[in-house]
Amino acid sequence: MIGAGINDGDLLVVDRGVRPAHGKIVVATISGDMTVKRLDLKSMPPRLLASNISYPPIVDDFEVWGVVTASITEFK
Repeated sequence: MIGAGINDGDLLVVDRGVRPAHGKIVVATISGDMTVKRLDLKSMPPRLLASNISYPPIVDDFEVWGVVTASITEFK
């Protein structure tokens, strides 16, 4: 999700109490695996979008686990 300002190794603040909305970055589960993607609710069926256009949208059966509210980058 580098295109969204989230870098490899960043810590994410995820709020499970925030209602998922179109365009929000979410943590979702797909077959027990977790992923971070942008939520597209305007498509039918809803889908998950990577910030890198080289990756196709995910339309598999997924469940939104929480909404990302912040990203923390550790300086090395």
